[in-house]
Amino acid sequence: MDSLRDHFLISMPHLTDGFFEKTVIYICDHDTQGSMGLVINRPLPSAKAAIILQALELGSSESPEVIKDIYYGGPVQPSVGFVLHTPEYEVEGTLPISSEISLTTNLTIMRDIEAGRGPERYRFTMGYAGWGPEQLDREIANGDWLVVPASGEFIFEKADHAKWSEAARKFGIEISQFYGFGGEA
Repeated sequence: MDSLRDHFLISMPHLTDGFFEKTVIYICDHDTQGSMGLVINRPLPSAKAAIILQALELGSSESPEVIKDIYYGGPVQPSVGFVLHTPEYEVEGTLPISSEISLTTNLTIMRDIEAGRGPERYRFTMGYAGWGPEQLDREIANGDWLVVPASGEFIFEKADHAKWSEAARKFGIEISQFYGFGGEA
């Protein structure tokens, strides 16, 4: 399968586990070694976000930009932070994914955001979604995911609660009308 880098995965309704039910995942990397992406529509509860920010010594009310929203990025390495952001910002370790999106794991980005020197738009997530070689390709062939080209505007501007159904509409379907289970005929 061609690279799915810079695409969205939209979970199909039959994925009802706690990790991927009604999720939209932004694919950051997809090659013969495997795939990595970040869930973009699952904010963590504010109490949990506050604990994380306190542990990172971020989010003080004296900062020009108070970081308050943290997202569930996926079940792999849930204690590691990832920041999807607009590409005008770059520090050591920033990975450009597309002309609209970069990915940074260096904690410097969080300090810069807090100081008002960070990227214009960003999404801070904890953890990521990962697949081994060809695993994601098999899940797509099994009917577990829809795949559509990604856009930065969609990541940063669409309301989280609407992303799942709106992403499916980009595919030309009303996903809430799908029932049943995935699989091959």
